[in-house]
Amino acid sequence: MKYLNFLILLLFLYGCQATGKKKEIVESPAGYDLASPEKFLMPEELDEISGISYVSDPEILFVVNDEEGKIYQVELGKNNKTKPFKFTKKGDFEDLASDGQYWYALKSSGKLLRIFQPFTDSFQVREFDYPEKKNEFETLFFDPVKKKIIMLCKLCKPSTDGKIPAYSLDTTNSAFIYEPEYSPDSNVLKKILGKTHASIRPSAAAFHPITGELYILSIHDRMLLIMKDGLIKNAYSLPKKSFRQPEGITFSPNGDMYISNEAVEAIANVLKFKYQPGTTISTPPKP
Repeated sequence: MKYLNFLILLLFLYGCQATGKKKEIVESPAGYDLASPEKFLMPEELDEISGISYVSDPEILFVVNDEEGKIYQVELGKNNKTKPFKFTKKGDFEDLASDGQYWYALKSSGKLLRIFQPFTDSFQVREFDYPEKKNEFETLFFDPVKKKIIMLCKLCKPSTDGKIPAYSLDTTNSAFIYEPEYSPDSNVLKKILGKTHASIRPSAAAFHPITGELYILSIHDRMLLIMKDGLIKNAYSLPKKSFRQPEGITFSPNGDMYISNEAVEAIANVLKFKYQPGTTISTPPKP
Protein backbone atom coordinates (compact mmCIF):
# COMPACT_ATOMS: atom_id res chain seq x y z
CA MET A 1 0.00 0.00 0.00
CA LYS A 2 2.84 2.38 0.85
CA TYR A 3 4.40 1.67 -2.54
CA LEU A 4 1.08 2.41 -4.31
CA ASN A 5 0.70 5.68 -2.41
CA PHE A 6 4.24 6.64 -3.39
CA LEU A 7 3.47 6.03 -7.07
CA ILE A 8 0.30 8.11 -6.86
CA LEU A 9 2.29 10.95 -5.29
CA LEU A 10 4.89 10.81 -8.07
CA LEU A 11 2.21 10.90 -10.77
CA PHE A 12 0.55 13.86 -9.06
CA LEU A 13 3.80 15.80 -8.84
CA TYR A 14 4.62 15.03 -12.49
CA GLY A 15 1.18 16.20 -13.55
CA CYS A 16 1.61 19.47 -11.66
CA GLN A 17 4.98 20.01 -13.28
CA ALA A 18 3.63 19.30 -16.77
CA THR A 19 0.64 21.62 -16.42
CA GLY A 20 2.83 24.31 -14.89
CA LYS A 21 5.32 24.20 -17.76
CA LYS A 22 5.79 27.59 -19.36
CA LYS A 23 4.65 27.94 -22.95
CA GLU A 24 7.13 29.21 -25.50
CA ILE A 25 6.59 32.89 -26.18
CA VAL A 26 7.03 33.99 -29.80
CA GLU A 27 8.27 37.56 -30.14
CA SER A 28 7.12 39.20 -33.37
CA PRO A 29 8.05 42.29 -35.40
CA ALA A 30 5.70 45.25 -35.00
CA GLY A 31 2.48 44.61 -36.92
CA TYR A 32 2.79 40.82 -37.12
CA ASP A 33 2.01 37.70 -35.11
CA LEU A 34 4.56 35.02 -36.02
CA ALA A 35 2.69 32.48 -33.89
CA SER A 36 -0.54 32.63 -35.94
CA PRO A 37 0.02 32.26 -39.68
CA GLU A 38 -2.47 31.29 -42.34
CA LYS A 39 -1.01 28.21 -44.03
CA PHE A 40 -1.22 27.32 -47.74
CA LEU A 41 -0.04 23.78 -48.55
CA MET A 42 1.91 23.45 -51.78
CA PRO A 43 1.59 20.61 -54.32
CA GLU A 44 4.28 17.94 -54.51
CA GLU A 45 5.92 19.60 -57.52
CA LEU A 46 6.88 22.47 -55.18
CA ASP A 47 8.49 20.36 -52.45
CA GLU A 48 11.72 22.23 -53.28
CA ILE A 49 10.10 25.68 -53.13
CA SER A 50 12.70 28.38 -52.59
CA GLY A 51 12.32 32.01 -53.69
CA ILE A 52 8.88 33.64 -53.81
CA SER A 53 7.67 37.02 -55.06
CA TYR A 54 4.25 38.68 -54.77
CA VAL A 55 2.85 39.51 -58.20
CA SER A 56 -0.72 40.74 -57.93
CA ASP A 57 -4.08 40.42 -56.23
CA PRO A 58 -5.82 38.17 -55.49
CA GLU A 59 -2.70 36.63 -53.88
CA ILE A 60 -0.75 35.48 -56.91
CA LEU A 61 2.90 34.60 -56.33
CA PHE A 62 5.76 33.70 -58.63
CA VAL A 63 7.76 30.83 -57.14
CA VAL A 64 11.06 29.31 -58.21
CA ASN A 65 11.75 25.61 -57.74
CA ASP A 66 15.18 24.79 -56.33
CA GLU A 67 16.09 22.28 -59.05
CA GLU A 68 13.99 22.45 -62.21
CA GLY A 69 14.69 25.79 -63.91
CA LYS A 70 10.99 26.63 -63.71
CA ILE A 71 8.96 29.54 -62.42
CA TYR A 72 5.52 28.64 -61.07
CA GLN A 73 2.60 31.01 -60.92
CA VAL A 74 0.76 30.11 -57.72
CA GLU A 75 -2.72 31.38 -56.94
CA LEU A 76 -3.12 31.06 -53.19
CA GLY A 77 -6.50 29.86 -52.06
CA LYS A 78 -8.50 26.72 -51.55
CA ASN A 79 -6.72 24.70 -54.24
CA ASN A 80 -3.46 26.70 -54.60
CA LYS A 81 -3.54 26.41 -58.39
CA THR A 82 -0.13 26.36 -60.09
CA LYS A 83 1.04 27.14 -63.61
CA PRO A 84 4.65 26.22 -64.54
CA PHE A 85 6.95 28.09 -66.93
CA LYS A 86 10.31 26.59 -67.93
CA PHE A 87 12.89 29.31 -68.55
CA THR A 88 16.09 27.22 -68.65
CA LYS A 89 17.55 23.78 -68.00
CA LYS A 90 17.81 22.25 -64.52
CA GLY A 91 20.03 23.97 -61.97
CA ASP A 92 20.40 25.02 -58.34
CA PHE A 93 18.07 28.03 -58.26
CA GLU A 94 17.68 29.75 -54.90
CA ASP A 95 15.70 32.99 -55.25
CA LEU A 96 13.62 35.19 -57.49
CA ALA A 97 13.15 38.97 -57.75
CA SER A 98 11.81 41.60 -60.14
CA ASP A 99 12.76 45.21 -60.85
CA GLY A 100 9.38 45.87 -62.43
CA GLN A 101 10.55 45.16 -65.98
CA TYR A 102 12.55 41.93 -65.76
CA TRP A 103 12.55 38.87 -63.52
CA TYR A 104 15.84 37.61 -62.12
CA ALA A 105 16.56 34.05 -60.97
CA LEU A 106 19.61 33.43 -58.76
CA LYS A 107 21.79 30.33 -58.82
CA SER A 108 23.81 29.38 -55.75
CA SER A 109 27.04 30.19 -57.64
CA GLY A 110 25.96 33.82 -58.00
CA LYS A 111 24.94 33.51 -61.66
CA LEU A 112 21.87 35.60 -62.49
CA LEU A 113 19.38 34.79 -65.23
CA ARG A 114 17.36 37.78 -66.38
CA ILE A 115 13.99 36.78 -67.80
CA PHE A 116 11.95 39.07 -70.02
CA GLN A 117 8.22 38.40 -70.44
CA PRO A 118 7.93 35.01 -68.68
CA PHE A 119 4.83 32.91 -69.37
CA THR A 120 4.79 34.13 -72.99
CA ASP A 121 6.09 32.69 -76.28
CA SER A 122 8.32 35.74 -76.75
CA PHE A 123 10.28 35.35 -73.50
CA GLN A 124 14.02 36.03 -73.52
CA VAL A 125 16.77 35.04 -71.09
CA ARG A 126 20.16 36.69 -70.53
CA GLU A 127 22.81 35.33 -68.18
CA PHE A 128 25.14 37.30 -65.90
CA ASP A 129 28.09 35.37 -64.46
CA TYR A 130 29.42 36.35 -61.07
CA PRO A 131 33.20 35.74 -61.36
CA GLU A 132 34.03 34.67 -57.79
CA LYS A 133 33.37 30.92 -57.77
CA LYS A 134 33.99 30.24 -54.07
CA ASN A 135 31.00 32.22 -52.82
CA GLU A 136 27.54 30.78 -52.16
CA PHE A 137 24.32 32.76 -52.56
CA GLU A 138 20.68 32.09 -51.69
CA THR A 139 19.25 35.59 -51.40
CA LEU A 140 18.12 38.00 -54.12
CA PHE A 141 15.96 41.12 -53.86
CA PHE A 142 15.34 44.46 -55.57
CA ASP A 143 16.27 47.70 -53.84
CA PRO A 144 13.71 50.24 -55.14
CA VAL A 145 15.71 53.23 -53.89
CA LYS A 146 19.10 52.27 -55.32
CA LYS A 147 17.52 50.66 -58.41
CA LYS A 148 19.72 47.62 -57.97
CA ILE A 149 19.27 43.87 -57.73
CA ILE A 150 21.02 42.79 -54.52
CA MET A 151 22.67 39.41 -53.93
CA LEU A 152 23.28 38.64 -50.27
CA CYS A 153 25.99 36.07 -49.52
CA LYS A 154 25.18 32.95 -47.53
CA LEU A 155 28.76 31.68 -47.40
CA CYS A 156 31.56 33.87 -48.72
CA LYS A 157 35.28 34.10 -48.21
CA PRO A 158 36.12 33.90 -44.49
CA SER A 159 35.78 37.31 -42.90
CA THR A 160 37.52 38.24 -39.67
CA ASP A 161 34.99 40.99 -38.91
CA GLY A 162 31.87 38.76 -39.04
CA LYS A 163 30.24 40.66 -41.90
CA ILE A 164 28.21 39.16 -44.76
CA PRO A 165 28.62 41.18 -47.99
CA ALA A 166 25.71 42.24 -50.22
CA TYR A 167 26.74 42.56 -53.88
CA SER A 168 24.60 44.09 -56.61
CA LEU A 169 23.68 44.30 -60.26
CA ASP A 170 22.97 47.84 -61.47
CA THR A 171 19.73 47.54 -63.45
CA THR A 172 20.42 50.80 -65.32
CA ASN A 173 23.51 49.43 -67.10
CA SER A 174 23.36 45.66 -66.31
CA ALA A 175 26.78 45.70 -64.65
CA PHE A 176 27.88 43.86 -61.49
CA ILE A 177 29.25 45.99 -58.65
CA TYR A 178 31.89 44.16 -56.66
CA GLU A 179 32.13 46.50 -53.69
CA PRO A 180 29.49 45.50 -51.11
CA GLU A 181 26.45 47.75 -50.88
CA TYR A 182 26.35 46.97 -47.16
CA SER A 183 27.26 44.07 -44.88
CA PRO A 184 25.04 42.71 -42.08
CA ASP A 185 27.31 42.30 -39.05
CA SER A 186 27.04 39.14 -36.93
CA ASN A 187 28.75 40.99 -34.04
CA VAL A 188 25.77 43.35 -33.86
CA LEU A 189 23.50 40.31 -33.93
CA LYS A 190 25.35 38.82 -30.94
CA LYS A 191 24.72 42.00 -28.93
CA ILE A 192 21.01 42.03 -29.84
CA LEU A 193 20.57 38.38 -28.86
CA GLY A 194 22.90 38.52 -25.87
CA LYS A 195 24.87 35.55 -27.18
CA THR A 196 28.55 34.88 -27.66
CA HIS A 197 27.88 32.83 -30.80
CA ALA A 198 25.56 33.95 -33.59
CA SER A 199 25.93 33.78 -37.35
CA ILE A 200 24.04 35.10 -40.36
CA ARG A 201 23.25 32.64 -43.16
CA PRO A 202 20.67 34.42 -45.33
CA SER A 203 18.19 32.32 -47.29
CA ALA A 204 15.87 35.14 -48.47
CA ALA A 205 15.17 38.84 -48.05
CA ALA A 206 12.65 41.50 -49.08
CA PHE A 207 11.95 45.17 -48.38
CA HIS A 208 8.83 46.00 -46.40
CA PRO A 209 6.68 48.12 -48.74
CA ILE A 210 5.52 50.50 -45.98
CA THR A 211 8.32 50.81 -43.41
CA GLY A 212 11.20 50.49 -45.89
CA GLU A 213 12.93 47.99 -43.59
CA LEU A 214 14.77 44.99 -45.00
CA TYR A 215 13.55 41.63 -43.66
CA ILE A 216 16.13 38.83 -43.88
CA LEU A 217 15.59 35.14 -43.21
CA SER A 218 18.68 33.53 -41.65
CA ILE A 219 18.18 29.81 -42.00
CA HIS A 220 21.18 28.64 -39.94
CA ASP A 221 19.75 29.79 -36.61
CA ARG A 222 16.14 30.04 -37.87
CA MET A 223 15.86 33.79 -37.38
CA LEU A 224 14.17 36.80 -38.94
CA LEU A 225 16.46 39.85 -39.01
CA ILE A 226 15.30 43.42 -39.64
CA MET A 227 17.68 45.99 -41.11
CA LYS A 228 17.38 49.71 -41.71
CA ASP A 229 19.95 51.83 -43.56
CA GLY A 230 22.30 48.84 -43.73
CA LEU A 231 22.26 48.15 -39.98
CA ILE A 232 20.59 45.30 -38.05
CA LYS A 233 17.83 46.72 -35.82
CA ASN A 234 16.24 43.56 -34.46
CA ALA A 235 16.22 39.78 -34.60
CA TYR A 236 13.41 37.30 -33.92
CA SER A 237 13.62 33.55 -33.37
CA LEU A 238 11.28 31.53 -35.58
CA PRO A 239 9.50 28.55 -33.96
CA LYS A 240 10.59 25.31 -35.61
CA LYS A 241 7.04 23.93 -35.68
CA SER A 242 5.96 26.52 -38.27
CA PHE A 243 9.32 27.33 -39.86
CA ARG A 244 10.92 23.97 -40.66
CA GLN A 245 12.91 25.19 -43.66
CA PRO A 246 12.20 28.89 -44.41
CA GLU A 247 13.48 29.59 -47.93
CA GLY A 248 11.55 32.56 -49.30
CA ILE A 249 9.96 35.84 -48.21
CA THR A 250 7.85 38.50 -49.92
CA PHE A 251 5.30 41.20 -49.13
CA SER A 252 2.04 42.33 -50.68
CA PRO A 253 1.66 46.11 -51.20
CA ASN A 254 -0.43 46.41 -48.00
CA GLY A 255 2.36 44.84 -45.90
CA ASP A 256 1.08 41.26 -45.56
CA MET A 257 4.12 38.98 -45.27
CA TYR A 258 4.54 35.57 -46.95
CA ILE A 259 7.24 33.03 -46.03
CA SER A 260 7.79 29.73 -47.86
CA ASN A 261 9.03 26.47 -46.31
CA GLU A 262 10.52 23.53 -48.17
CA ALA A 263 9.13 20.06 -47.52
CA VAL A 264 11.13 18.93 -44.47
CA GLU A 265 9.24 16.41 -42.29
CA ALA A 266 6.04 18.01 -43.63
CA ILE A 267 4.36 19.29 -46.80
CA ALA A 268 5.91 22.40 -48.36
CA ASN A 269 3.91 25.50 -47.59
CA VAL A 270 3.53 29.26 -47.80
CA LEU A 271 2.69 31.05 -44.55
CA LYS A 272 0.79 34.34 -44.59
CA PHE A 273 1.09 36.90 -41.79
CA LYS A 274 -1.41 39.77 -41.93
CA TYR A 275 0.02 43.20 -41.34
CA GLN A 276 -1.61 45.03 -38.43
CA PRO A 277 0.09 48.45 -38.15
CA GLY A 278 0.64 49.80 -34.66
CA THR A 279 0.51 46.43 -32.88
CA THR A 280 3.25 44.59 -30.99
CA ILE A 281 2.46 40.95 -30.30
CA SER A 282 4.08 38.26 -28.15
CA THR A 283 2.02 35.09 -28.01
CA PRO A 284 2.45 31.35 -27.47
CA PRO A 285 2.48 29.40 -30.75
CA LYS A 286 -0.68 27.54 -31.72
CA PRO A 287 -0.79 23.91 -30.49
